[in-house]
Amino acid sequence: MSVYQGKLLELSSVERAFNKSFLHIKLTFEQEVELLWEIDDDTAEKLKAITAFEQNYKYRLSLQSFWDPSRQQHTSFLTKTYCDHSDRLQFACSEEYVKALNSIKQIQQTSEVQTLPFLAINTPFNDFNQDQPGVTSRRYNRKLGWMAVAMISVMSTILLGYSGHSFINETTIAQKTTVKAESVVEDAVVNQAEPEPLIPEEEIDVANQTAVPVIDLNEAVTYSIPEGSVALTFDDGPSKYSVEIVNILNNYQVGGTFFFIGMNVKKYPESVQYAKSNGYAIGSHSMNHPNFANLSLEMQESELLQSNQLLAEVIGEKVELFRPPYGAKNAATIDLMAKHQQKMVLWNKDTEDWKGRSSEEIFHYVLSSQASGSIILLHESQSVIEALPQIIEYLQGQGLQIVSLN
Repeated sequence: MSVYQGKLLELSSVERAFNKSFLHIKLTFEQEVELLWEIDDDTAEKLKAITAFEQNYKYRLSLQSFWDPSRQQHTSFLTKTYCDHSDRLQFACSEEYVKALNSIKQIQQTSEVQTLPFLAINTPFNDFNQDQPGVTSRRYNRKLGWMAVAMISVMSTILLGYSGHSFINETTIAQKTTVKAESVVEDAVVNQAEPEPLIPEEEIDVANQTAVPVIDLNEAVTYSIPEGSVALTFDDGPSKYSVEIVNILNNYQVGGTFFFIGMNVKKYPESVQYAKSNGYAIGSHSMNHPNFANLSLEMQESELLQSNQLLAEVIGEKVELFRPPYGAKNAATIDLMAKHQQKMVLWNKDTEDWKGRSSEEIFHYVLSSQASGSIILLHESQSVIEALPQIIEYLQGQGLQIVSLN
Protein backbone atom coordinates (compact mmCIF):
# COMPACT_ATOMS: atom_id res chain seq x y z
CA MET A 1 0.00 0.00 0.00
CA SER A 2 1.19 3.48 -0.79
CA VAL A 3 2.06 5.50 2.28
CA TYR A 4 0.14 8.47 0.85
CA GLN A 5 -3.17 6.96 -0.15
CA GLY A 6 -6.20 7.65 1.96
CA LYS A 7 -4.49 9.91 4.50
CA LEU A 8 -6.03 13.27 5.34
CA LEU A 9 -4.71 15.66 7.97
CA GLU A 10 -7.37 18.14 9.05
CA LEU A 11 -6.08 20.97 11.21
CA SER A 12 -8.63 21.82 13.91
CA SER A 13 -6.63 24.31 15.96
CA VAL A 14 -3.19 25.57 16.95
CA GLU A 15 -2.76 25.30 20.71
CA ARG A 16 -0.34 26.77 23.21
CA ALA A 17 0.01 25.12 26.63
CA PHE A 18 2.79 24.25 29.07
CA ASN A 19 5.04 26.66 27.13
CA LYS A 20 4.82 24.39 24.11
CA SER A 21 2.99 24.48 20.79
CA PHE A 22 0.61 21.79 19.61
CA LEU A 23 -1.54 21.14 16.58
CA HIS A 24 -4.95 19.62 17.20
CA ILE A 25 -5.40 17.43 14.12
CA LYS A 26 -7.75 14.80 12.80
CA LEU A 27 -5.98 12.01 10.94
CA THR A 28 -8.27 10.11 8.59
CA PHE A 29 -6.75 6.81 7.58
CA GLU A 30 -8.74 3.59 7.96
CA GLN A 31 -10.63 5.54 10.63
CA GLU A 32 -10.64 9.05 12.08
CA VAL A 33 -8.50 9.75 15.14
CA GLU A 34 -7.97 13.06 16.93
CA LEU A 35 -4.37 13.78 17.84
CA LEU A 36 -2.17 16.35 19.51
CA TRP A 37 1.02 16.99 17.59
CA GLU A 38 3.83 18.82 19.36
CA ILE A 39 5.62 21.14 16.95
CA ASP A 40 8.18 23.91 17.19
CA ASP A 41 6.99 27.40 18.05
CA ASP A 42 8.14 28.98 14.77
CA THR A 43 6.09 26.63 12.60
CA ALA A 44 3.11 27.06 14.93
CA GLU A 45 3.30 30.84 14.52
CA LYS A 46 3.50 30.51 10.74
CA LEU A 47 0.32 28.42 10.77
CA LYS A 48 -1.46 30.82 13.11
CA ALA A 49 -0.69 33.65 10.70
CA ILE A 50 -2.59 32.01 7.82
CA THR A 51 -5.55 30.49 9.70
CA ALA A 52 -8.79 31.88 11.13
CA PHE A 53 -10.34 29.04 13.08
CA GLU A 54 -13.22 31.14 14.40
CA GLN A 55 -14.58 31.37 10.84
CA ASN A 56 -16.27 28.62 8.85
CA TYR A 57 -13.17 27.38 7.09
CA LYS A 58 -11.77 23.89 6.99
CA TYR A 59 -8.01 23.44 6.89
CA ARG A 60 -6.10 20.47 5.55
CA LEU A 61 -2.36 20.02 6.01
CA SER A 62 -0.48 18.75 2.99
CA LEU A 63 1.62 15.62 3.37
CA GLN A 64 4.17 17.22 1.05
CA SER A 65 7.04 19.59 1.76
CA PHE A 66 9.99 20.86 -0.23
CA TRP A 67 13.25 22.70 0.29
CA ASP A 68 13.26 26.23 -1.15
CA PRO A 69 16.90 26.85 -2.11
CA SER A 70 16.33 30.56 -2.77
CA ARG A 71 15.01 31.15 0.74
CA GLN A 72 17.04 28.40 2.38
CA GLN A 73 14.02 27.02 4.20
CA HIS A 74 11.55 24.15 4.20
CA THR A 75 8.07 24.87 2.91
CA SER A 76 4.75 23.03 3.11
CA PHE A 77 1.13 23.74 2.23
CA LEU A 78 -2.24 24.22 3.88
CA THR A 79 -5.49 23.93 1.94
CA LYS A 80 -8.19 26.35 3.12
CA THR A 81 -11.71 25.32 2.09
CA TYR A 82 -15.08 27.01 2.34
CA CYS A 83 -18.02 25.27 0.66
CA ASP A 84 -16.64 24.22 -2.75
CA HIS A 85 -13.91 26.86 -2.95
CA SER A 86 -10.34 26.02 -1.96
CA ASP A 87 -7.15 28.03 -1.64
CA ARG A 88 -3.70 26.51 -1.26
CA LEU A 89 -1.56 28.45 1.22
CA GLN A 90 2.20 28.10 1.56
CA PHE A 91 4.02 28.36 4.87
CA ALA A 92 7.61 28.06 6.04
CA CYS A 93 8.26 25.15 8.38
CA SER A 94 11.12 23.68 10.34
CA GLU A 95 13.20 20.61 9.61
CA GLU A 96 11.65 19.11 12.75
CA TYR A 97 8.17 19.57 11.25
CA VAL A 98 9.27 17.96 7.97
CA LYS A 99 10.69 14.93 9.78
CA ALA A 100 7.49 14.52 11.76
CA LEU A 101 5.41 14.87 8.58
CA ASN A 102 7.47 12.17 6.91
CA SER A 103 6.88 9.87 9.87
CA ILE A 104 3.13 10.38 9.60
CA LYS A 105 3.31 9.63 5.88
CA GLN A 106 4.90 6.26 6.64
CA ILE A 107 2.07 5.06 8.87
CA GLN A 108 0.46 1.94 7.44
CA GLN A 109 -2.12 1.44 10.22
CA THR A 110 -3.87 3.90 12.52
CA SER A 111 -2.53 2.09 15.58
CA GLU A 112 1.01 3.09 14.58
CA VAL A 113 0.43 6.68 15.71
CA GLN A 114 1.17 5.46 19.22
CA THR A 115 4.75 4.72 18.15
CA LEU A 116 5.41 8.35 17.20
CA PRO A 117 6.58 10.22 20.31
CA PHE A 118 5.47 13.66 19.10
CA LEU A 119 1.83 12.50 18.77
CA ALA A 120 -0.70 11.92 21.53
CA ILE A 121 -4.16 10.50 20.98
CA ASN A 122 -6.84 12.92 22.13
CA THR A 123 -9.16 11.16 24.58
CA PRO A 124 -12.35 13.12 25.40
CA PHE A 125 -11.98 14.04 29.06
CA ASN A 126 -14.42 16.20 31.01
CA ASP A 127 -13.66 19.88 30.65
CA PHE A 128 -11.98 21.65 33.51
CA ASN A 129 -13.74 24.67 34.95
CA GLN A 130 -10.89 27.04 34.26
CA ASP A 131 -9.88 28.28 30.81
CA GLN A 132 -6.37 27.74 29.55
CA PRO A 133 -4.62 30.84 28.17
CA GLY A 134 -3.07 31.22 24.75
CA VAL A 135 -5.45 29.05 22.75
CA THR A 136 -6.54 29.62 19.17
CA SER A 137 -9.63 27.43 18.71
CA ARG A 138 -11.75 26.47 15.74
CA ARG A 139 -15.50 27.17 15.68
CA TYR A 140 -15.96 26.70 19.38
CA ASN A 141 -14.88 28.15 22.68
CA ARG A 142 -13.89 24.88 24.19
CA LYS A 143 -11.87 24.73 27.41
CA LEU A 144 -8.64 22.80 27.30
CA GLY A 145 -9.19 20.55 30.28
CA TRP A 146 -9.10 17.43 28.13
CA MET A 147 -5.91 18.61 26.54
CA ALA A 148 -4.23 19.36 29.84
CA VAL A 149 -4.95 15.88 31.14
CA ALA A 150 -3.91 14.28 27.89
CA MET A 151 -0.71 16.29 27.69
CA ILE A 152 0.30 15.61 31.26
CA SER A 153 -0.12 11.90 30.69
CA VAL A 154 2.06 11.91 27.61
CA MET A 155 4.41 14.83 28.32
CA SER A 156 7.27 12.66 29.42
CA THR A 157 7.01 10.74 26.17
CA ILE A 158 6.72 13.87 24.06
CA LEU A 159 9.71 15.53 25.70
CA LEU A 160 11.89 12.60 24.73
CA GLY A 161 11.66 13.89 21.18
CA TYR A 162 12.21 11.70 18.22
CA SER A 163 15.83 12.32 17.28
CA GLY A 164 16.52 8.62 17.57
CA HIS A 165 13.39 7.56 15.79
CA SER A 166 14.06 5.74 12.53
CA PHE A 167 12.18 6.76 9.48
CA ILE A 168 11.16 4.26 6.90
CA ASN A 169 12.31 5.13 3.43
CA GLU A 170 9.48 5.97 1.08
CA THR A 171 8.65 3.42 -1.54
CA THR A 172 9.58 4.67 -4.98
CA ILE A 173 8.37 3.49 -8.33
CA ALA A 174 10.24 0.72 -10.08
CA GLN A 175 13.16 1.88 -12.20
CA LYS A 176 12.04 2.43 -15.76
CA THR A 177 14.38 1.99 -18.71
CA THR A 178 13.33 4.13 -21.63
CA VAL A 179 14.76 6.70 -24.01
CA LYS A 180 14.28 10.34 -24.92
CA ALA A 181 11.50 11.66 -27.17
CA GLU A 182 11.04 9.86 -30.49
CA SER A 183 13.50 7.05 -29.61
CA VAL A 184 12.65 3.45 -28.87
CA VAL A 185 13.17 0.83 -26.17
CA GLU A 186 11.87 -2.68 -25.75
CA ASP A 187 10.84 -2.70 -22.09
CA ALA A 188 7.16 -2.16 -21.33
CA VAL A 189 6.38 0.24 -18.53
CA VAL A 190 3.42 -1.21 -16.67
CA ASN A 191 3.04 -0.55 -12.96
CA GLN A 192 3.38 -3.48 -10.62
CA ALA A 193 0.16 -4.64 -9.01
CA GLU A 194 -0.69 -2.79 -5.82
CA PRO A 195 -3.91 -2.39 -3.85
CA GLU A 196 -6.45 0.08 -5.22
CA PRO A 197 -5.80 3.54 -3.72
CA LEU A 198 -7.96 4.41 -0.74
CA ILE A 199 -9.53 7.62 -2.03
CA PRO A 200 -11.27 9.42 0.82
CA GLU A 201 -15.03 9.33 0.24
CA GLU A 202 -15.33 13.09 0.63
CA GLU A 203 -12.84 13.60 -2.20
CA ILE A 204 -14.88 11.42 -4.57
CA ASP A 205 -18.25 12.91 -3.68
CA VAL A 206 -17.26 16.56 -3.46
CA ALA A 207 -15.04 17.11 -6.48
CA ASN A 208 -13.89 20.63 -7.14
CA GLN A 209 -15.94 21.64 -10.15
CA THR A 210 -13.96 24.80 -10.92
CA ALA A 211 -13.42 24.74 -14.68
CA VAL A 212 -9.78 24.36 -15.66
CA PRO A 213 -8.49 26.04 -18.83
CA VAL A 214 -8.60 23.84 -21.93
CA ILE A 215 -6.97 24.05 -25.35
CA ASP A 216 -8.59 22.22 -28.27
CA LEU A 217 -6.18 20.33 -30.52
CA ASN A 218 -6.92 20.50 -34.23
CA GLU A 219 -4.00 18.57 -35.72
CA ALA A 220 -3.68 14.82 -36.15
CA VAL A 221 -0.32 15.00 -34.36
CA THR A 222 0.51 17.74 -31.84
CA TYR A 223 3.91 18.60 -30.37
CA SER A 224 3.22 22.07 -28.97
CA ILE A 225 0.46 24.53 -28.11
CA PRO A 226 0.06 28.32 -28.56
CA GLU A 227 2.42 30.69 -26.78
CA GLY A 228 1.22 31.88 -23.40
CA SER A 229 0.02 28.42 -22.43
CA VAL A 230 1.71 25.29 -21.13
CA ALA A 231 0.41 21.73 -20.75
CA LEU A 232 1.49 19.36 -17.98
CA THR A 233 1.05 15.77 -19.14
CA PHE A 234 1.45 12.63 -17.04
CA ASP A 235 2.27 9.22 -18.54
CA ASP A 236 2.17 5.58 -17.38
CA GLY A 237 -0.66 5.81 -14.86
CA PRO A 238 -2.98 5.24 -13.26
CA SER A 239 -0.84 4.44 -10.24
CA LYS A 240 -0.61 4.92 -6.51
CA TYR A 241 0.45 8.51 -7.26
CA SER A 242 -2.53 9.54 -9.42
CA VAL A 243 -4.80 10.82 -6.64
CA GLU A 244 -2.12 13.06 -5.11
CA ILE A 245 -1.23 14.49 -8.53
CA VAL A 246 -4.90 15.30 -9.14
CA ASN A 247 -5.17 16.89 -5.71
CA ILE A 248 -2.18 19.15 -6.34
CA LEU A 249 -3.52 20.26 -9.74
CA ASN A 250 -6.93 20.78 -8.21
CA ASN A 251 -5.63 22.86 -5.32
CA TYR A 252 -3.91 25.19 -7.77
CA GLN A 253 -6.93 25.09 -10.12
CA VAL A 254 -4.74 24.36 -13.15
CA GLY A 255 -5.12 21.97 -16.05
CA GLY A 256 -3.52 18.59 -16.54
CA THR A 257 -3.71 15.69 -18.99
CA PHE A 258 -3.24 12.02 -18.09
CA PHE A 259 -2.24 9.27 -20.52
CA PHE A 260 -3.23 5.97 -18.94
CA ILE A 261 -2.02 2.44 -19.73
CA GLY A 262 -4.86 -0.06 -20.07
CA MET A 263 -3.29 -2.71 -17.84
CA ASN A 264 -2.92 -0.12 -15.09
CA VAL A 265 -6.52 1.03 -15.55
CA LYS A 266 -7.58 -2.47 -14.53
CA LYS A 267 -5.67 -2.07 -11.26
CA TYR A 268 -6.67 1.50 -10.43
CA PRO A 269 -10.09 2.25 -12.01
CA GLU A 270 -11.10 4.55 -9.14
CA SER A 271 -8.05 6.73 -9.80
CA VAL A 272 -9.20 7.15 -13.40
CA GLN A 273 -12.68 8.09 -12.21
CA TYR A 274 -11.20 10.51 -9.70
CA ALA A 275 -9.15 12.31 -12.35
CA LYS A 276 -12.18 12.53 -14.62
CA SER A 277 -14.55 13.70 -11.86
CA ASN A 278 -12.16 16.55 -11.11
CA GLY A 279 -12.30 17.72 -14.71
CA TYR A 280 -8.93 16.52 -16.02
CA ALA A 281 -8.28 15.30 -19.55
CA ILE A 282 -7.70 11.59 -20.09
CA GLY A 283 -6.01 9.90 -23.00
CA SER A 284 -4.81 6.42 -23.88
CA HIS A 285 -1.19 5.33 -23.61
CA SER A 286 -1.93 1.90 -25.19
CA MET A 287 -2.95 -1.32 -23.47
CA ASN A 288 0.47 -2.78 -22.64
CA HIS A 289 2.99 -0.01 -23.45
CA PRO A 290 4.65 -1.62 -26.50
CA ASN A 291 6.79 0.06 -29.13
CA PHE A 292 4.28 0.89 -31.87
CA ALA A 293 7.00 1.31 -34.49
CA ASN A 294 7.74 -2.42 -34.18
CA LEU A 295 4.11 -3.57 -34.39
CA SER A 296 1.96 -4.48 -37.37
CA LEU A 297 -1.06 -2.34 -38.18
CA GLU A 298 -3.35 -4.98 -36.69
CA MET A 299 -1.41 -5.17 -33.42
CA GLN A 300 -1.27 -1.39 -33.13
CA GLU A 301 -5.02 -1.19 -33.67
CA SER A 302 -5.63 -3.84 -31.01
CA GLU A 303 -3.50 -1.96 -28.49
CA LEU A 304 -5.33 1.28 -29.23
CA LEU A 305 -8.87 -0.09 -29.20
CA GLN A 306 -8.45 -2.26 -26.11
CA SER A 307 -7.27 0.64 -23.99
CA ASN A 308 -9.86 3.02 -25.44
CA GLN A 309 -12.69 0.60 -24.72
CA LEU A 310 -11.49 0.02 -21.16
CA LEU A 311 -11.18 3.74 -20.46
CA ALA A 312 -14.60 4.45 -21.99
CA GLU A 313 -16.16 1.86 -19.68
CA VAL A 314 -14.56 3.51 -16.65
CA ILE A 315 -15.29 7.18 -17.42
CA GLY A 316 -18.46 6.75 -19.45
CA GLU A 317 -17.34 8.56 -22.59
CA LYS A 318 -15.16 8.10 -25.64
CA VAL A 319 -11.44 8.79 -25.34
CA GLU A 320 -9.96 10.80 -28.21
CA LEU A 321 -6.40 11.56 -27.10
CA PHE A 322 -3.58 9.08 -27.65
CA ARG A 323 0.11 9.13 -26.84
CA PRO A 324 2.21 6.28 -28.26
CA PRO A 325 4.65 4.76 -25.76
CA TYR A 326 8.14 6.26 -26.10
CA GLY A 327 6.73 8.61 -28.75
CA ALA A 328 7.38 5.81 -31.25
CA LYS A 329 5.13 5.79 -34.32
CA ASN A 330 5.06 5.05 -38.03
CA ALA A 331 2.74 5.63 -40.98
CA ALA A 332 0.36 2.93 -39.74
CA THR A 333 -0.01 4.75 -36.43
CA ILE A 334 -0.94 7.97 -38.21
CA ASP A 335 -3.48 6.10 -40.34
CA LEU A 336 -5.09 4.70 -37.19
CA MET A 337 -5.52 8.20 -35.79
CA ALA A 338 -7.62 9.18 -38.80
CA LYS A 339 -9.54 5.90 -38.91
CA HIS A 340 -10.64 6.10 -35.27
CA GLN A 341 -10.91 9.90 -34.90
CA GLN A 342 -7.98 10.07 -32.50
CA LYS A 343 -5.58 12.93 -31.79
CA MET A 344 -1.96 12.01 -31.17
CA VAL A 345 -0.31 14.11 -28.46
CA LEU A 346 3.48 14.13 -28.29
CA TRP A 347 5.66 16.72 -26.52
CA ASN A 348 8.42 19.27 -26.97
CA LYS A 349 9.76 19.33 -23.40
CA ASP A 350 11.02 16.09 -21.84
CA THR A 351 11.96 16.32 -18.15
CA GLU A 352 13.61 12.89 -18.40
CA ASP A 353 12.08 12.06 -15.03
CA TRP A 354 11.98 8.43 -16.19
CA LYS A 355 15.74 8.36 -15.60
CA GLY A 356 15.06 8.44 -11.86
CA ARG A 357 15.73 12.14 -11.50
CA SER A 358 15.08 13.84 -8.18
CA SER A 359 12.33 16.41 -7.65
CA GLU A 360 14.97 19.15 -7.65
CA GLU A 361 16.35 18.00 -11.02
CA ILE A 362 12.87 17.83 -12.52
CA PHE A 363 12.02 21.32 -11.28
CA HIS A 364 15.30 22.82 -12.49
CA TYR A 365 14.72 21.37 -15.96
CA VAL A 366 11.44 23.28 -16.18
CA LEU A 367 13.11 26.33 -14.64
CA SER A 368 15.78 26.36 -17.35
CA SER A 369 13.47 25.67 -20.29
CA GLN A 370 11.37 27.97 -22.45
CA ALA A 371 8.03 26.77 -21.13
CA SER A 372 5.65 29.01 -23.09
CA GLY A 373 3.85 26.97 -25.75
CA SER A 374 5.24 23.69 -24.49
CA ILE A 375 3.78 20.28 -23.77
CA ILE A 376 5.81 18.97 -20.84
CA LEU A 377 6.33 15.23 -20.47
CA LEU A 378 6.12 13.88 -16.91
CA HIS A 379 5.50 10.46 -15.40
CA GLU A 380 3.59 9.48 -12.29
CA SER A 381 6.12 9.19 -9.47
CA GLN A 382 6.91 10.48 -6.00
CA SER A 383 9.58 12.81 -7.39
CA VAL A 384 7.01 14.41 -9.69
CA ILE A 385 4.60 14.84 -6.75
CA GLU A 386 7.31 16.64 -4.81
CA ALA A 387 8.32 18.83 -7.76
CA LEU A 388 4.82 19.64 -8.99
CA PRO A 389 3.92 22.51 -6.60
CA GLN A 390 7.18 24.29 -7.44
CA ILE A 391 6.65 23.72 -11.16
CA ILE A 392 3.12 25.11 -11.05
CA GLU A 393 4.09 28.15 -9.00
CA TYR A 394 7.02 28.91 -11.30
CA LEU A 395 4.87 28.63 -14.45
CA GLN A 396 2.17 30.80 -12.91
CA GLY A 397 4.83 33.30 -11.92
CA GLN A 398 5.80 33.49 -15.59
CA GLY A 399 2.23 34.48 -16.42
CA LEU A 400 1.53 31.21 -18.23
CA GLN A 401 -1.85 29.50 -18.33
CA ILE A 402 -1.57 25.81 -17.37
CA VAL A 403 -4.10 24.00 -19.55
CA SER A 404 -5.72 20.65 -20.15
CA LEU A 405 -5.73 19.27 -23.70
CA ASN A 406 -8.84 18.34 -25.63
